[in-house]
Amino acid sequence: MILKNQIWAFIPARSGSKSIKDKNIKNFCGKPLIYYSLKILEKIKVQKIIFSTDSVKYVKIAEKFGQFEVHRRSKKNSRDKSTDLEVFGEFIKSKKKLPEFFLHLRPTTP
Repeated sequence: MILKNQIWAFIPARSGSKSIKDKNIKNFCGKPLIYYSLKILEKIKVQKIIFSTDSVKYVKIAEKFGQFEVHRRSKKNSRDKSTDLEVFGEFIKSKKKLPEFFLHLRPTTP
């Protein structure tokens, strides 16, 4: 079922980066990167925020900056080569009701 006029924000924040360790929670101007994605959502009207991660540590940090539903990624979709599209697909398959639109916010490009 599609929920008309609904927008959900989706923040994919996988741990285990090989290029920069824990890049999604790296300090940038005094705050972890995931802070900026959550903060901008205070100014945008969305009905739900989905924080997709494989890390309990990331969830605990993000909870300091906003309210959201946690999507616990599978191991298959937490690998270095996993794409955002695969993670979206996994999330969508787990839901009976979906929004009309998704807003995709990567922590590394706030």
